[in-house]
Amino acid sequence: MKMSSTSNKVIITLLYEYGDARTYTFENVASADLADIKSKILAINANANNEYENFYKTFVSPYGDKVTKIDSCKIVQTEEEVIYSG
Repeated sequence: MKMSSTSNKVIITLLYEYGDARTYTFENVASADLADIKSKILAINANANNEYENFYKTFVSPYGDKVTKIDSCKIVQTEEEVIYSG
């Protein structure tokens, strides 16, 4: 009997005022949510009508610098298969 599992993580890099960057990893992202990531990033970066104000207030640098945008995003999908369990 083969058993397999799939896990997803999303890794984003945020740019801050004064040129700093930080990388955040979100583990165990549901597969159903992966299709919307690009559109969400574009919406967050546009921040129309300050819709994502809380995002910008939450993600600040250790020095208090504000985020200017999400610079990059990588989706990592890992599939593991148990080939022997004895």
